[in-house]
Amino acid sequence: MSSFTEVGEPTGAELQPVKSLANQFVTFTSGERSFGIDIMSVREIRGWSPVTELPSQPFSAIGVLDIRGKIVQVYDLQRILGGHSGGNEATNRVVLVVSLANQDVGLLVDAVSDIVFAQPDDIRPLPGKDRSTEDGFVSFMVKIQDRLISILNLPALFPAEMESYH
Repeated sequence: MSSFTEVGEPTGAELQPVKSLANQFVTFTSGERSFGIDIMSVREIRGWSPVTELPSQPFSAIGVLDIRGKIVQVYDLQRILGGHSGGNEATNRVVLVVSLANQDVGLLVDAVSDIVFAQPDDIRPLPGKDRSTEDGFVSFMVKIQDRLISILNLPALFPAEMESYH
């Protein structure tokens, strides 16, 4: 994931902080939980459209969509994270198309909330997590006002998709 250093431009003897895309996250809900993804990973936000199921697809996959001529596998984020799937209620949900290496995948979520800019002081490490590891589904937390948002680690969520591009 991107680093969270402030970028500044000289104005006299001082540096003024500039908002960087590295600190921006698309936030959304899945089940009762709030999540975020680095804005640079999000390619598109789409309303629900029926998917085509494939035989022998992964458990968390619900099917594929044709998006601008590319076939994109769509995954139910609630299933990936061990929650209950929205099942037949998918028509009220949203698909986030995200980029993994050279491949796009879709994440079925309940609703997109906002785009937030996190100040360095808003970023919180996970309790008990070694900062040098990136193998958990959540990389870190961001505190925005009175809520905590779990920032997802896309390579950990989709290791099989990432392996073919290393």
